[in-house]
Amino acid sequence: MIMNVFKLLVLLSLSYLSSSNAKLKINNATTPMDGLCSLSSYLSQGNCKFSNEGLICRRGFTKEWVMRVRYDVIHLEVLEWPGDCINIDRLQKYFPELQTLDIINSTVLKYFKGHFDSTSKIRKIEIHGMTSLWEVPSEMVKRMRALKLLDLRNNVLRHMKADLLRGPPQLEVVLLSDNNWDCSDGGLDWLAMENENGTVRTKIVDYYKLMCHQQLYRGKPLHKVMDIIRMVRNTCPEPCVCAMTHVVSDSKGAIIPLITVDCSRKQLDNPPLTLPPSTTTLRLEGNKINSIRQLAQGPQYKKLMNLFLDNNSIQSVKELEGSEFFSTFRVLSLKGNMLKQIPVYAFDKAFQGNNDIMHVYLGNNPWRCDCHFIPRFQGLLLKYKRVIRDLQDIRCAKSDDKTISLKQISTMPLSTVCRAEVEMPISTMNIVNLILLLLIFIVLGRFVYDWHMFRSTGKLPWISSVLP
Repeated sequence: MIMNVFKLLVLLSLSYLSSSNAKLKINNATTPMDGLCSLSSYLSQGNCKFSNEGLICRRGFTKEWVMRVRYDVIHLEVLEWPGDCINIDRLQKYFPELQTLDIINSTVLKYFKGHFDSTSKIRKIEIHGMTSLWEVPSEMVKRMRALKLLDLRNNVLRHMKADLLRGPPQLEVVLLSDNNWDCSDGGLDWLAMENENGTVRTKIVDYYKLMCHQQLYRGKPLHKVMDIIRMVRNTCPEPCVCAMTHVVSDSKGAIIPLITVDCSRKQLDNPPLTLPPSTTTLRLEGNKINSIRQLAQGPQYKKLMNLFLDNNSIQSVKELEGSEFFSTFRVLSLKGNMLKQIPVYAFDKAFQGNNDIMHVYLGNNPWRCDCHFIPRFQGLLLKYKRVIRDLQDIRCAKSDDKTISLKQISTMPLSTVCRAEVEMPISTMNIVNLILLLLIFIVLGRFVYDWHMFRSTGKLPWISSVLP
């Protein structure tokens, strides 16, 4: 009984495999198995016309053109392709003698599958009117030995790899205008470091017509943005990282870059000696900087608008007084340093005269809390609470005095720090002032007495008898 069941299962398996092979052979004989990118996927709606060695197919191919290899097609024009993908491998297989290829006006085509190999005879490729195609992969053409012209105008292309232009050895002319080029990192930024007279740049014949469309460079000429990116990369100080975070245009149309130099957490003892021109933001968080003298006095820092010095070892900022940066900055962050006090008058004067100021951060410093400093400092914090954005972190230094230790300065009663000083003995300075005041009264009293004696008796004061 068991043997009969086993034989039955074997026969059923062989029957299934035989039928599958038969179906596979039938499928191979009737329909190319190209998957989702099959050239034969749209046979029912395709419309092809052939004349003078040129084939024009609209909305797909017809059956006669994709069932066998055609050696008589030299020029192929694919119009309004209805799928999101075209199989390049199959295209070369069915049309091995192609010399020109045009793919035009598709709203759904998003990518190309496969690539042309070194046996391809195509000399010219034109791709226009693709409203869903963001990138032509470099692998598609880089092995093509005969390709001389690549026309990618009037699409919505955003990205392009360098190998697309460097790969084909005979490529002479590339046209790229009227696309949505992304000029930022990961887009066309690699073009910035290409030599102006190098092979890649000279191939792009419409280079000076290209415009940036994505992110922060929208509407700016690509060649100007590339020049700025190259300048930033060539002038960025080691070991910092530099980036153009925005660009604006002045009244004359000139492009002004806004550059950020990030030197945070680089174990620096001093700020970088040089900065790229037009640097507006300098980040120096998490270093070992203990003085801002260089930042306040160096001419390369005058145009800074945003300065971040968090978590360093800065103990004094008196050098900021009178500096050009202090009168024009937008953001100043001094969080997490060793500041005990600041020149309140200088800060007040700078804040009043600076119309561009946006944010100031002073928290997490060991502030000195006494009756000499806190009243003026608290007044500054409350007066400019709109721009001093971390009031809750601005606290007295940790101490044994529980009444002031780690207290928020902007909300603490002044009596907390001033009451103790009222009970203290008179200070040395006040004693000196009292002595001086007493001496002044003695001198004035002696002068009045001598004047009265002179009027009454005519006798001069004794001091006149000893003067020469």
